[in-house]
Amino acid sequence: MSTELSPFFAEYFDVKTRLSKFALKDDPETKKTVSIIEVLLDRALNVNAGASTDGRFGNAPGHTLENYFGRAKRYLESLERGEYPLKGKWTEPGMAVVDHCFVEKDGKIHLFYNRDRIGYEWDLMPANTIGHAVTEDLKNWIVESPVISADNEAFENYQVWSPGIAFRDGVYYMYYTGVNINACQAICLATSRDLCHWEKHSGGPVVKPGSWGSWSEERWSDCRDSMVFIDDDGTAYMYYCTAANIGGKTVPAVGIASSEDMVNWQDRGAYRFDICGVAFESPFVMKKDGKYYLFYTNCGSGTAYAVSEDPVTGWKSLGMLMPWTVPPLCPANVPSCAEVFRFRGQWYISCCLREPGCEQYLEIFELEWVPDGKVVIGKRVE
Repeated sequence: MSTELSPFFAEYFDVKTRLSKFALKDDPETKKTVSIIEVLLDRALNVNAGASTDGRFGNAPGHTLENYFGRAKRYLESLERGEYPLKGKWTEPGMAVVDHCFVEKDGKIHLFYNRDRIGYEWDLMPANTIGHAVTEDLKNWIVESPVISADNEAFENYQVWSPGIAFRDGVYYMYYTGVNINACQAICLATSRDLCHWEKHSGGPVVKPGSWGSWSEERWSDCRDSMVFIDDDGTAYMYYCTAANIGGKTVPAVGIASSEDMVNWQDRGAYRFDICGVAFESPFVMKKDGKYYLFYTNCGSGTAYAVSEDPVTGWKSLGMLMPWTVPPLCPANVPSCAEVFRFRGQWYISCCLREPGCEQYLEIFELEWVPDGKVVIGKRVE
């Protein structure tokens, strides 16, 4: 029997052997990087053996043996130079962090997030649990058990995405995207008093697009990435990514609903941004100095934001906040999923820049409000 290795396996075993000594180290940055290299190498081995990278809805750029293996080698070479190539980027080992939210409790920040898989599109390796991690300094994270899962007996019999949490009267309300087997999306609800134990709302989805939308349980329908903002008068407003029939065309839009009890929601229509031509994702709304600010993902471009005197309408664009720095391979490969929060007197904004091949990490930046009501991105938390 021949023992001669193919060029792929010769290089593969060389990289694995060089990586092995770093697996003995226990510092967080090395452990994180080693875990990502291992995932990329496993995916490269899988594809080399003939595995398809096509999902249900096609194949996004970057899912190639060359990309997986090339990135793994570059990360290893960085470690060998004494560098940390993923410094300032957080992920649960082996996973990709996508849509997320933050909750402060007892001096700690709780992070809830999509648990996607590096090397796989969501339609090939389902994102069927919502993760939970905790930090005291925004740098060091403790991964807790996942808190929400898909369920064959519920609407979300395929996947669960994009948690958003609001707090009222001692109860945490998590609004998450339930996805059925047809890729139809709707906003579902779970509640908790301690952020660790969650109970799903028994009535099924609490928000679906109004008659203005193009939505059916029988096919892909956009109704995802919800977040809830509670105004000064106690009214809760929900914002979510959707598609609306406007002017005889189906266009990307943000859906808006309001509620007095956090469970029953009144449709408030959809708002359209002309500058957003691909998808309007991950809306995040907050109020500061009497004005409403809307941060959102302008797919294909990056993170943008807008301001209004009203929580429902009248939004005026303030432009791009986190644009891509190189042309994206596809509309998803941009800084996205922004959340704004304040912790220990400092404002922060997050993003998840998706790299080719579904590498996606959480990054947090300092945020400064300037006198004209706009914001400036500061240094990254590392």
